[in-house]
Amino acid sequence: MYSIWEHSLSMTQGSIFRLILTSSTFAKLILIILLAFSVVSWAIIIEKVRVLRRVTRHSDLFLRRFKEGARIQELSTVSKQIPPGPYSAVALAAISEMGFYRSHPGATSDANPRPSPDDVARVKSSMNRVAGTEISKMESYLTFLATTGSVTPFVGLLGTVWGVMSAFLNMGVRGSATLAVVAPGIAEALIATVAGLAAAIPAVIAYNFFLGRVRVAENEMAKFISEFCDRLGRGAL
Repeated sequence: MYSIWEHSLSMTQGSIFRLILTSSTFAKLILIILLAFSVVSWAIIIEKVRVLRRVTRHSDLFLRRFKEGARIQELSTVSKQIPPGPYSAVALAAISEMGFYRSHPGATSDANPRPSPDDVARVKSSMNRVAGTEISKMESYLTFLATTGSVTPFVGLLGTVWGVMSAFLNMGVRGSATLAVVAPGIAEALIATVAGLAAAIPAVIAYNFFLGRVRVAENEMAKFISEFCDRLGRGAL
């Protein structure tokens, strides 16, 4: 039973491959375009998975130290020790801004002077600016996935329409409506449809998944900035 199924699958794959090779130039162009979209989409998906894993790992490390009550000197050391990530970049921006107001001629001589509300506002503004940049980095190339998900089905549909049109034209030239006359054009059309969906479906799924992860990271970063500035305003950093 298994050998029969395996033999049938091999025959089908061989027939599809031969059909692609013997298809029209326009149909081959459509398939090449869809293949290019698919290859680039998968490259983006693999890279985004790698980046998000790294961001999650480093963020967990940094946030754990922050929630343990680490002071600014410890956070500075942690931010420089771990590989670059959104939280460390935001924290370093805050530390840089804090270094400015603490070295200001009007600052107190305490080791951890309590900043004024204006100082906290400047620190928060600096953190939000860097956070926006980091979120933009995480969102990079996601528009290509969205474009792939919305465009490739229509590209496949174009190939489908072309294949059906070719089938009817071939049927008119030969003056016959037999299966042998119609089948190649219809099969060519269906291959374009399948290729378009094969490129679109993973791209749409990946886009929604990555966009959801970015939104979660954005919300968590906003909470981190709020807590950081709250501790800063109380002189707890």
